[in-house]
Parts: sequence; structure tokens; C-alpha cells
Amino acid sequence: MDALIPYTTWVRQFKAPPPGKLYLLHGGDTIFRLSLSAAAHVLLNGVPLTLVDGTNRFDVYYIAEFARKVTSRRAGGSPVTPEHLLENIFISRAFTCYQMEALVTDRLPEFVRKVQSPVVIIFGLLDTFYDEQAPLFEVRGSLRRITAALLRLKQEGISLLIASRDVRPASKGRDGLFPELTSVMDRVFTLRDGDRHLWVERRLQGGR
Repeated sequence: MDALIPYTTWVRQFKAPPPGKLYLLHGGDTIFRLSLSAAAHVLLNGVPLTLVDGTNRFDVYYIAEFARKVTSRRAGGSPVTPEHLLENIFISRAFTCYQMEALVTDRLPEFVRKVQSPVVIIFGLLDTFYDEQAPLFEVRGSLRRITAALLRLKQEGISLLIASRDVRPASKGRDGLFPELTSVMDRVFTLRDGDRHLWVERRLQGGR
């Protein structure tokens, strides 16, 4: 059964134990800002975070503004500088579906082990897969290998958040990519506007 929760509650759920979550957040462009909010709260605890950006949506200014707001709310505590947060975030960008697959299946598992990063956020995993220049059969095979890699990372205790913008593919054959991605998620969240707040609609997938 669907449930509505405030986005602040959703952020707390994602960063809370136990590790090994596999969440997907989809909707309009606001999903990237909300995902950065989750990332900032993780970084605030000194936890190394890895971000794979497939749609060029990482906003360093948002992280800096978050640091300033946190510092202004602290009474007598040590300031939180943008540098303090940014030194623990590792960013890789993918511009094609082939680069995205290579990042997630080959480079990411080894990298998160090396830097001991227990949290991974992926922006626009499917964006490059909607590119008609890549044959559909290759795209489908690539996505299967990616989802298998995500599940392996989850089993290692890595928490993953996939931020996927709602897109209507130009070709009918690619409209099955998003359902295939959601099928392996623990939880899928739909971001929508409320009266004065952003709300997240939760759809349980049988996981946590």
C-alpha cells in the first residue's frame, strides 16, 4: 500500500541503519536536489560518499549552501565548511550508456572498497540508455549487468540511491527499461508536489 511521507523523513530513512539499502527516487528535476540533500546529510556525519552522475546534475553550490545553513543553526559548535563536506564526496561522470555500465559494473565496486564508501548515489542511470544511437538489445543487456552489479553492492552492505528523472522514451521498445530497473529495488519513491511541501510516495517492492 502506498504511503505519503515528508521528504525530511525520507532523508532520515535513507541515512539510517541498517546498511545495504537499494532505493530509487523518480519524478521531475527536483529529485536531484532532494538526492543532494540526502548526500549532504550523509557527508555531515563524515561518511565517504560516491556519486555517479549520468546527467550532469551535481551542484557543488548546493553542498556549500547546506554547510552554511548547518553552521548558522549550531550554537557554539565548530563550523561546517564546504571543504569539510566536499573532501568526502567522490564523483564520476558518464556520458554514454557504455560508460555508465563500465562505471557501475567494473570501476565502482573496486573504488568503494578502496575508499570505504558505504553510500552510493547515481544520477540519471537511464538517461543515456534512452539514446537511440545505442541498439536496444545492447541497452537491455547492459541494464541487466548493471542491476546485477547493484544487487552485489547491496549484499556487501553498500546503500544505493538511484535518482531517475521521469522520461518518455522516443521508441516504444525502451519503455520497459524503467520497470526493469525498479524490479530489483527495495523501495521505489515518487516525488510530487504537495500544498506546501514535497512529499514522497512510497511503493514497497518486498525489500526493506
